[in-house]
Amino acid sequence: MPNPTAIECIARLALSALFGGIVGLERELRLKGAGLRTHLIVSFASCMMMLVSKYGFLDMLAYDSVGLDPSRIAAGIVTAIGFLGAGTIFSRSQGVTGLTTAAGLWATVGVGMAVGAGMYLISVFAVVFIVGIQAALHRDHAMLGHVAAVILVRMDDQPGALDRLRAELTQLNLTPRAVRYEREGELLTVELQLERLSCPVQELGGVLAPLMNQPWIKSIRW
Repeated sequence: MPNPTAIECIARLALSALFGGIVGLERELRLKGAGLRTHLIVSFASCMMMLVSKYGFLDMLAYDSVGLDPSRIAAGIVTAIGFLGAGTIFSRSQGVTGLTTAAGLWATVGVGMAVGAGMYLISVFAVVFIVGIQAALHRDHAMLGHVAAVILVRMDDQPGALDRLRAELTQLNLTPRAVRYEREGELLTVELQLERLSCPVQELGGVLAPLMNQPWIKSIRW
């Protein structure tokens, strides 16, 4: 295969940026830490490094004593993306989040490398597959069970307040995995950790509406 011209290399870079942007747009719409710009730049940069790895040292082949391994830079790209993926993973009270976004960044590197290597059909299939999986099998999906949540309830600190709250939650079909509370003067702040919801998180307000109408409940956040 003949070496690509400068115009062809620029076209590959533009295509890789487009593909990375498509993957990142899905993450952006879900308000993830790494979104459109991050995925676009990652795909663009990995394509550029792949071009350098594959074609950037061809002039050195004029020397008989020089041997080249065009895969060395490409292999380094896969390793280097680890630090960026680690920056999207967070440990919170409801568990570890960001693993799917980190995996998507890693896969986006592969998309950019494939475009840089001229493997267009593979890169198109990869983009469709990545976006399809992330969109269809996200955490808040009926097939997989709805997303976990942490609910903060501020209420009057009265005798039996926690038992009353548990009874109300049972009527709403909400069973906390863990409960923590803290007293602040005459108020009680209760943190409820729910492993799985019975509804999408967007509908949680409707589920909690009867609890919000209780006069001893001051505020609810999630």
